[in-house]
Amino acid sequence: MKALIKRCSICPSVLNFTNVVVEALKRDLDIEAEVEDGDEGIFLVFVDGSLVIQRDGDTLPDIEEVETAIEIESSTVSA
Repeated sequence: MKALIKRCSICPSVLNFTNVVVEALKRDLDIEAEVEDGDEGIFLVFVDGSLVIQRDGDTLPDIEEVETAIEIESSTVSA
């Protein structure tokens, strides 16, 4: 499974949050997520090319939401 996080490269809150998510995914799910800079304000998480969760307006998803979205996607891919 390939996880990709596309994030805003100029938003301090998104940059910090991305680092926390990458660490949590490695620790909790043993997934090494790739990080790619994107358009201003974005935070998108893809699994094997499918968008699984994204920023909703000004609100970033919490780490548990990101991990759950990845687990759901990976279970549908393996089924």
